[in-house]
Amino acid sequence: MSKRILITGGAGFVGSHLADALLERGHQVRVFDNLTQQVHPDGRPAYLNREIEFIQGDMRDGERLAAALSGIEVVFHLAAAVGVGQSMHEIAHYLESNTQGTANLLQALLAKPEAEKLVLASSMSIYGEGQYRCANCGTTAAEPRTQAQLIEKQWEISCAGCGSEMEPVATNENKPAQCNSFYALSKKNQEEMCLLFGRTYGLPVTALRYFNIYGTRHCKGAISSASTMWCGPICWRWNRESRMEWR
Repeated sequence: MSKRILITGGAGFVGSHLADALLERGHQVRVFDNLTQQVHPDGRPAYLNREIEFIQGDMRDGERLAAALSGIEVVFHLAAAVGVGQSMHEIAHYLESNTQGTANLLQALLAKPEAEKLVLASSMSIYGEGQYRCANCGTTAAEPRTQAQLIEKQWEISCAGCGSEMEPVATNENKPAQCNSFYALSKKNQEEMCLLFGRTYGLPVTALRYFNIYGTRHCKGAISSASTMWCGPICWRWNRESRMEWR
């Protein structure tokens, strides 16, 4: 059955591909995006599907955001200021855009009883250091490297219990958060706010913790991920079988 769907940040890399996939499946798609200069220096991107209902607006503008939610049944919340390093010297901007912007979205959703689901783009950055295994003491969540370690270029993680060098292992999603940047903190805020809202008001909420994602339409500016720089020479082909299926 066709759904009326809002994608915040829908003019970006992930959002535009998501919009294409949803349109192919017969859904009605509205995009809310501020077309920030750093990501969209030429305004609305040419790749953005013309079947989309586009609203230019900022997550910090609660009134415009509330208007964009009119008649919407499902929300994909992808809008965010992104970039770990940049967040360390644009603290107010990141917390206003991500934390307060999400608060504005949730406030507006209170007046939208027709909303059926909220999907949030979270981030693996909230994990901080991953999990490690010590041969003597077992698996543990590593503490951040100290300033002294960084100065001495001691990159390997040592066990807090016995001092032995540990080996990295797969990180379980229930590992406690360990935010090492203001970007990570803002994504943790978004995740906890949305999940709390869902529990309180009975709205199904899913938070997806993206890792280093890359592909066509990825921003090539200062906020590009490391994977984009590594994979720049590669020609990506969109795999239809890997696209989202609405369930």
